[in-house]
Amino acid sequence: MQTSSKNDIEVQEKVLLNVLEELTEEQEELLKSSLRKRDWRILPITMLLYICALMDRSNIGSALVNGLVDGLKLSPVQEGNVTSMFYVFYILFETPSNILLKRFSPHLWFAFIGSSWSICCILLGIVKRGSIFVIIRSIMGAFEAGFTPGMIGYLGYWYTRKEVGTRMTIFFTALPIAGVIGAPLAGLFASIKIPGLLPFQNIFILEGAITLAICIASFFIILDYPDKATFFTPEEYELTVTRIRVDQGMASKSKISLKRTLAPFKDWKMWVFCLIFLGYVNVYIVIGIFSPTLIKSFGYTSIQATYLAIIPNATGLVGVILVLRFLNKVKYSYMILAYSLITIFGYSVAVFYRNRISSLVFLGIAGFGTMANVSLSLTWMSVNQGGIYKGLIVSAFVISVGNIAGVASPRTFTKNFAPNYILGNILCVGLIVLSSVCVAILSIFFIRTNHKRDTKPVDVSHLSEEEQRDMNDFHPNFRYIP
Repeated sequence: MQTSSKNDIEVQEKVLLNVLEELTEEQEELLKSSLRKRDWRILPITMLLYICALMDRSNIGSALVNGLVDGLKLSPVQEGNVTSMFYVFYILFETPSNILLKRFSPHLWFAFIGSSWSICCILLGIVKRGSIFVIIRSIMGAFEAGFTPGMIGYLGYWYTRKEVGTRMTIFFTALPIAGVIGAPLAGLFASIKIPGLLPFQNIFILEGAITLAICIASFFIILDYPDKATFFTPEEYELTVTRIRVDQGMASKSKISLKRTLAPFKDWKMWVFCLIFLGYVNVYIVIGIFSPTLIKSFGYTSIQATYLAIIPNATGLVGVILVLRFLNKVKYSYMILAYSLITIFGYSVAVFYRNRISSLVFLGIAGFGTMANVSLSLTWMSVNQGGIYKGLIVSAFVISVGNIAGVASPRTFTKNFAPNYILGNILCVGLIVLSSVCVAILSIFFIRTNHKRDTKPVDVSHLSEEEQRDMNDFHPNFRYIP
């Protein structure tokens, strides 16, 4: 076990950034041991929190088909606002939240925002007026805004770029798992007869209470930084910290400044990643939130639709698991484009050639591609930033822009557009096509830039480590992952 003097171990002063050395057999064994220890301490609690976040965010879809509109006498405008206003505040608070993550320790920050949004979820099941419901749902969006981009950054604290891809994909299996669990759980809660409560109120109160208990526990479970960890042996510590320092930099050492905060906004690649995520998260929002609505429009009852919404999430889980089979073997861009074609085909057949059975089958095919691409696009974005703080800013902003879809799409799936929802479906497919074109452009750029840096090396050894780290992905030793 690590001794009390481990934190005094000094890694070499001069490091060659963005270039990881080949490991000896002994170091390979140390790294495997280090990864096992990190994985078991980081992934289970982060995945559990993400599942809770997704269920609390998406249970509005189950509530809509279980009496929310009639129970609170929502107007058509309020019906759209209960979903879209969540995303308005989610968008506004994502980047500020990731900056705050650097101000507070991760265990404190994630426990705080998780407890806050779960309390809001409980309150959604108590309020009696539509206007108050919309306000609380908006506040819930503000608190939840810091979770997903924060976790993308947090995983980068603990792993190198090559290591984090697999872990982030495992983390994002929470997307379909939340749907697989959330749909039948919402159906179960809606079926429970509680005196004085309507079915949709059961969903909010019971799911919110579960999340609150888990978030309180997370305060005592989440670890902050690898260089502050006490579970490594001295040898594991030195190897782990050195590799992370060389590859992405140490989160505990990165500093906040206005210059560093604004720098990513001058990088055109960030804006392309925004467009990529916009299309893929839009179809995820449609399938994740409005699957019960779509399935009901195929000819099923409300309770049947609530339970059958598990189908695109179950197939999505298979799609994400399949990513793990090909990760680090097939280019990210190739996998994203393949899953895009599957999504376009499945979704188009499901919504434009309606049939009670076949539409359900093809919605499942669409879910297979959709869940994987949310994971792949965010992971691809994360591993191509070149630094911890830039990764925090970019991930927050990309997710913010992407979730504009959450403001627009809900308004195209209200009763006014039932039962075919033509506008929302055309928008959904069109954005996937746009995202796919952007993926191809960015992949070509990455390949050409890597070739240029390989053939025309630039020496920056005269710069300090801090100056080199501020170059992020523009560092001449940095290689993009296409």
